[in-house]
Amino acid sequence: MRPLAKDDPQQIGPFRIIGLLGGGGMGRVYLGRAVDGRTVAVKTARSELADDRGFRTRFAREVAAARRVGGPFVAPVVDAAPHDDVPWMATDYVPGVSLSDAVHDCGPLPERAVRLMTAGLLQALAAVHAQGLVHRDLKPSNILLTVEGPRVIDFGIAYSAADTALTVTGTALGTPGFMAPEQLVMTGPGVTGAADVFALGGVLVFAATGGGPYGSAEPQVLMFRTVHEEPRLDGLPDGLKEVVAACLAKEPERRPALPALMARVGAPGPYGDWLPAPVAVQLRRLSAQLADPRSPDAFAPRPSVPRPPAQEPAGVPFDQLPTSMSPDGPPPPPPAVTPAWPAQTATPPLSPAPGRTAPGPSRRRVLAALSVVGGLAGTGALGWALWPQGGGRDDGGKNAGNPPAGSRQPSGPSGRLPAEIRDRGKVTIGSDIAYAPMEFVRDGKPAGLDIDLAHALGRELGVRVTFENAVFDSLLAGLAAGRFDLVMSAMADTKERQEGRAEGTKTGAGVDMVDYFRAGLVLVVRTGNPEGITKPGNLSGRTVAVQRGSVARDYVDGLGRSVAKGIKIREFDSQAEVYDDVAKGRSSACLDDFPVAAHTAATLSGGGVLELVGGQLDPLLYGIAVAKHRPALRDAVREALDRLVRSGEYARILKRWYVEDGAVPRAGVNGGE
Repeated sequence: MRPLAKDDPQQIGPFRIIGLLGGGGMGRVYLGRAVDGRTVAVKTARSELADDRGFRTRFAREVAAARRVGGPFVAPVVDAAPHDDVPWMATDYVPGVSLSDAVHDCGPLPERAVRLMTAGLLQALAAVHAQGLVHRDLKPSNILLTVEGPRVIDFGIAYSAADTALTVTGTALGTPGFMAPEQLVMTGPGVTGAADVFALGGVLVFAATGGGPYGSAEPQVLMFRTVHEEPRLDGLPDGLKEVVAACLAKEPERRPALPALMARVGAPGPYGDWLPAPVAVQLRRLSAQLADPRSPDAFAPRPSVPRPPAQEPAGVPFDQLPTSMSPDGPPPPPPAVTPAWPAQTATPPLSPAPGRTAPGPSRRRVLAALSVVGGLAGTGALGWALWPQGGGRDDGGKNAGNPPAGSRQPSGPSGRLPAEIRDRGKVTIGSDIAYAPMEFVRDGKPAGLDIDLAHALGRELGVRVTFENAVFDSLLAGLAAGRFDLVMSAMADTKERQEGRAEGTKTGAGVDMVDYFRAGLVLVVRTGNPEGITKPGNLSGRTVAVQRGSVARDYVDGLGRSVAKGIKIREFDSQAEVYDDVAKGRSSACLDDFPVAAHTAATLSGGGVLELVGGQLDPLLYGIAVAKHRPALRDAVREALDRLVRSGEYARILKRWYVEDGAVPRAGVNGGE
């Protein structure tokens, strides 16, 4: 919990606000005090989103979903006002530590704790499914460990079959690494409660091993692994492997139903001493800090909860489940039937198409795991789509602000355009739309700095701009094949890309890069910079949060060897967890790509929680890629960008995304080294 800032509310509804629990791009979560002294968690929407009718509809739906679900293992709604000027919802708050924090701080849970947690989570999912809902975002940060057992929180993207009108076609909702394959591919049968069973399997892997079932990587890599590879279960205790493997089956119909899992795992509780000592100590400190009248010492062990009938799609019958996960003594002999799921078989890795390897670093974050994605360079697909086939082009053409072809001007940059582009009145841009704030999906449409800047360029050129989503490592291959006119995807301008080389080998004709942005690593600290960190050398002897497999991780490794006192590193699977760790004061600082860091510092919990210090480290130019044989198109884009710089529109777009410090003074060509 963090103290309130001057712009935080003192009262929301009937609740006195006493602290800030957290927040994100959609709003904040405050700790409130009811008149009887009990604590509640009050979720509010950001004021600018409160004016969005679609957001209000989704927030009201979340309130309705949460109110429908009851039981001891979910956070019940105490009060809500989804139609207030600033919508809010209050849920009962029991002092708890998120599963993600508990594992990061204290290590994986022992098998008994995992079993008891699983029993409670199954009850929670049964309560959700009994109301015809699917949670769709079960993950470690949405699970609180309390002295009364686990609690499932956050119904922000829960939905029922009756709510399909509010589900944007082609939009994948959830958290990569825990989303089921059917949520990612978005073809075939709709998402059912079986997706929550898949997520449960991922949660159990994390709780027992400290890592996800598909390792640590960028979101698009985790998505690919989820669809095409088998989960990594080597570190699991033998008593968990079979149940987890069943939950993580690729096909929804092969995953066990909740009643079967309940029969296998057993009734929840007792929870008197279920957590390891370090986590229990954290809970006691938290309860004392909150002065909550429900002290951990006052909790009696929870009696066993009868298993409610769960309305769940048919799955594996419980009498065919393996029986090696019993918490009490040796398991009974297995039934003499064919196992409900066969042994897992590995999917052969895909090999890169000849000559299609993208040269140079994919982004500032270079992950060794991206070699997996490189295998898709020939197809440009990742096994999932942001739009249905062809829909990306149509959606992109509907973006406001681009004039019709008939309004193009014959002079200026538009006069430099190749004749075929002028005639069709459209420029097609390839992009990997998964790197906020540069390019990402919001409300089912492309958004971000690159998107806004591209449409501004289109206005200068007198043409419409459309985007095609593709895997990053396939973009230059698509440009060479004529699938795209341009590539704009936070792509670093390097000599290797200009010359068409990869690791010294010639791979193609190369591209010209019209440089439009500059970005490097940057330090992020808590607002006010309480430890006085201004440069990398100040990290000596301090704790730094990093994402596994990132360039920042490599940078901190090297820095730790060069400073006198070394650096203590805390590693996380996602960048969101990295920032949260710094915001909570557990780490002194983190490092990230400048645009991501700047946008996060300005928007996390509404801003005012984090700040950037020092300058950018080893910045690189980002460029718009143009095929070498199209110099007229290159020059038209360069001239259009220069016009945007001179008019001030370029600066306004960067300011909109909080990245003014990445501006270039003018458009250049092939300025990268």
